[in-house]
Amino acid sequence: MQRKIIIAVLTFAAALISGCASIQDAVVSGAVSGMSRAASEQAEQYVYKQMAPKEKLPAPKTPGWGTFMAMQAQVVFSYTFSVGGMWIGQTGYKPGEWTKFEMISEGDSKPVVLERAFLKRLANGNEWWRTSWEAEGESWIYEALISKKDESLLRLRARDTDGNEGEVPVTNRQIYYEPQEVSAESIKGATIGTENITVPAGTFSAKHVRFVNQGQGNVDWWLNDTVPGGVIKYEMSENSVVKWKSELKAKGDNATTILKSF
Repeated sequence: MQRKIIIAVLTFAAALISGCASIQDAVVSGAVSGMSRAASEQAEQYVYKQMAPKEKLPAPKTPGWGTFMAMQAQVVFSYTFSVGGMWIGQTGYKPGEWTKFEMISEGDSKPVVLERAFLKRLANGNEWWRTSWEAEGESWIYEALISKKDESLLRLRARDTDGNEGEVPVTNRQIYYEPQEVSAESIKGATIGTENITVPAGTFSAKHVRFVNQGQGNVDWWLNDTVPGGVIKYEMSENSVVKWKSELKAKGDNATTILKSF
């Protein structure tokens, strides 16, 4: 099930992060401002484990629907815009460019498809982006306006798996976190070499970068500057076993709003 895949991914991702006292209180109160990025990711894990299955999705046009979609958005944004709080691709997206990644965890046969699309840059520099999560016939879609000034979330529109659409209130509770930057020197030091790698989108020459994970694992990246976002594949392993991986499925340059956001 979609829940099983997401929870599995979040469980393995938690190996990257440190502990936090009373995650539940932090989530319920919305006191994210004092939390570290690591703590916020544990909050995402807690939130998703507490979320109701699809059949308990709150009715559209109710406060409960907006809250549900905001919590789900926090998870979706986390795994489309970053991995363990960072994104090391050195190539950005141009307006209209999009990528889709196929993500699968250990023991699962059906992947989740993650989309990231740069929709539009406004005259004031703010940017519209779309992210979506598809699994087993279910699709969750979000379009977000992100501030040029401080990378904060300004607006959020959403469509649930039943096709209901609406504007989700953006409050002081964090939904989107800007990925941490990794220095060029750090990436250079972690580079293993260059490899030809085949993913669903094709075969690419890619730079292989490996960072040590907490415990007995690694986070591996394969980078190619010709692809929007600069990443072909990334995976997390533990004790030499790949726990989950995400591979480029498709890319393009014709993205525009599908939720009538602008």
